[in-house]
Amino acid sequence: MRWIVPTALFLAACAPAPARQPVHTFEGSARVLLTVQTYRLTFTENPVTHEIQGTLLNRTSGEAFQATGTLLPATDGDVLTADISAGDSPRLNATVFGIGLRDVPLKAGALLSGTIRHDTFAGSLRVNGFSSALNMQRVQ
Repeated sequence: MRWIVPTALFLAACAPAPARQPVHTFEGSARVLLTVQTYRLTFTENPVTHEIQGTLLNRTSGEAFQATGTLLPATDGDVLTADISAGDSPRLNATVFGIGLRDVPLKAGALLSGTIRHDTFAGSLRVNGFSSALNMQRVQ
């Protein structure tokens, strides 16, 4: 019975420490319709499952969006695909000329996709069917 506690402590000391998930931050801009918008993408990557979670901040408007997706390794860079959602944003409930609008989000979701090579993200941001080129640089 005396050897159980020291053995348990020894085994606990040998257990691998939980790996810290790397945090990635990129900043850049895209022309959305007629205006240039600046963005900051910050996400953590699970190296085992390649899943990412983070935020996409529109620095021009100050609005923040949730980003969830994958960062998959490829021969010419890492391929990022993320669903950008408004989360729990306010929703519109109204009636116009007898037609009811119910639970319409005031912020649109988007799809972010592209490739990360070295410290550069080159891709696109697709909002409401319109795709805009988005180029960002890694920020330390």
